[in-house]
Amino acid sequence: MPHNKKRRQPSLYLLSLLIFDLVVLSGAASAKEPKTYPESGKVVGIGQNEHTKNHPKTGNGMGGGSYSVYSHTYKIETDTKIYELDCGKTPMFGVTGKECGGDKPLQIGDVIRFRVEKGSAHIPLSDGSEQKLRVLNEEARPEAKPEDAKTPDAKQ
Repeated sequence: MPHNKKRRQPSLYLLSLLIFDLVVLSGAASAKEPKTYPESGKVVGIGQNEHTKNHPKTGNGMGGGSYSVYSHTYKIETDTKIYELDCGKTPMFGVTGKECGGDKPLQIGDVIRFRVEKGSAHIPLSDGSEQKLRVLNEEARPEAKPEDAKTPDAKQ
């Protein structure tokens, strides 16, 4: 005697509840706290950082060797520290990579906001994204000497 079991279909209520939970949970997971940029400093120097690239050898033994390319560096002075940051953009063709700063490249005198985390500085760009620069050096800013301070050699 064949036994026909009726397959139970999930109820529409349970299915809609499951979909609602997935949407709410995925929205909560993707909602990140807004990024903040607590540091503020002035660009006081611009330079270049050398990177060595290697030409691969071909199968016939030809090629090989190395050459230099350059990325832009920026010296940023805050109230308490001096940072040297490397843009890290090396060129595919040519010698020097693109400057940092997005549509308006960073220039001496610009005041920028940034945050530092895990050896990188992050600056906000005008399109809402951010750019990551490598921190090459971070040092305490020397205290400014008062202009009227006398040196030990000065005669009174």
